[in-house]
Amino acid sequence: MFRVNDYVNIDGKEYLVSKFLGQGGMGNVFLIEDKMNDSRFALKTLQYYIPDDNNHRSLINEWEKARKIFHKNTIRYYGFHDGLSEPKTPYLLMEYANSGSLEQFLKNQNCFLDEDTCLEIFHQIINGMEAVNEVLIHRDIKPDNIFIDNGIFKIADFGLAKIAEEKTRSKTFKGWGTEPYIAPEAYRAETNTIQMDMYSIGHVFYQIATLKHAFGEQNNWEHAHLTFIPPLPNKLNSNISPKVAFVINKLIAKKPANRYKTWDCVRKDLIDSTKNVGDHKSAINNILNNKISRDLEIDKTLSKQQIQAQELQRRNDILKFQFNSEIVLPVTDFVNDFNNVSGSTAMMKISEISGKNDLACKIVFDRKFVNIWFHPLTESDVLKRYADDIWGGNRLHITKPTMKGKQVLAWGGIECSDKKGLNIVLVHSESDEYGDWYLLKNTHSSFSRNNDGRPDPFAFNSDELVKEIHNIGVMHIYNLAAKPLEAKDIVDFISNSL
Repeated sequence: MFRVNDYVNIDGKEYLVSKFLGQGGMGNVFLIEDKMNDSRFALKTLQYYIPDDNNHRSLINEWEKARKIFHKNTIRYYGFHDGLSEPKTPYLLMEYANSGSLEQFLKNQNCFLDEDTCLEIFHQIINGMEAVNEVLIHRDIKPDNIFIDNGIFKIADFGLAKIAEEKTRSKTFKGWGTEPYIAPEAYRAETNTIQMDMYSIGHVFYQIATLKHAFGEQNNWEHAHLTFIPPLPNKLNSNISPKVAFVINKLIAKKPANRYKTWDCVRKDLIDSTKNVGDHKSAINNILNNKISRDLEIDKTLSKQQIQAQELQRRNDILKFQFNSEIVLPVTDFVNDFNNVSGSTAMMKISEISGKNDLACKIVFDRKFVNIWFHPLTESDVLKRYADDIWGGNRLHITKPTMKGKQVLAWGGIECSDKKGLNIVLVHSESDEYGDWYLLKNTHSSFSRNNDGRPDPFAFNSDELVKEIHNIGVMHIYNLAAKPLEAKDIVDFISNSL
């Protein structure tokens, strides 16, 4: 560990550790001075580095790439220590920027920046990012990683994201970087692309233009990146033209395909924004505003779809959890208890079968079996019928499955090798988001001639349940009796079937 007034030897030169500059997300940063000529550098230690062979190779490979990046709008890397020898902490020797970070610069602003100032900063950052992306994907762009040296904005900390990933591996998000700036696709652990860096830069540009993050403060950043649509920057800062707002909006588009392909395309669109100075400026801005509004509506539609998809996935995860924990697990415990008693000569087997959305398990013993299947309801699981309305028109009526006045969430069946069976139904609970289980015992009534050849009791299949679930307690060719389900009911059915 380095301390102020320590001396450190790097590549045969001796440097004085003259000042502690701060603690970043991955380590400490010190100002060091060359004893021979008073030149100053930044030394960054990586305290969260995990020394193993793969990690070390990745670190060295990334830093070797980073050393090749040399541009006026990037922080120069002069050398590094791999941490395999003393001192055991890896560190980077970097160019020192004397005016702090973009984060500090923005916090010091008391009013919105004018567009010319924003564009000057944007172009410098674009130039730096273009140089970085020719060599590697940055993966951790944020205002804290952009520094200022004598008025020049410089990208920093490229080549460090893999180390950040080690530190954040236990977090709920799957990717890399700092949560307020992570591209939506990174949460799905997709391949790193330049469009991911563009998304992060888009949020940085938004912050420069409006002095606030596009999504404000969030407790769930993943949800925000996947679903939120921010106000247009020109609605918050009237200094920003619709054309520049369009560029920022395109950079933070949720779908990577809707972002720019290259940094030069971004640069050209920003340059074009300065050309709108003639007699038609107002009309052009009006058309551009309309274009951005339409794009925003498209993003809102996509966001709504993302929210619906997330909610559907969450609901199905809960339903599958209930089936596995409240149906499959008790049955598995019964099978294990039976096998502990029966011995190896009379083993009962249980296996789980998973479809795209449906779940099933099968219990087998002595050439007999019991199948248990489970189906979370979808939009297609509805009863459709045509009927005349009060005006004599023939209209399609759609009825969603309910039982005892409650919405049906999922259903299933328990069927044995002799065709006897029962149905299980999961209905909406008033007390929490977990459903309540019911057992459905179906038999033929006196109105039925038992033309279907099924024994009593029997299980309806999923298509039949859509039609028959509404006939509980109704005079019908079938008697449908429903009662709250207990795990013992399933075990009893299995024991009478095998």
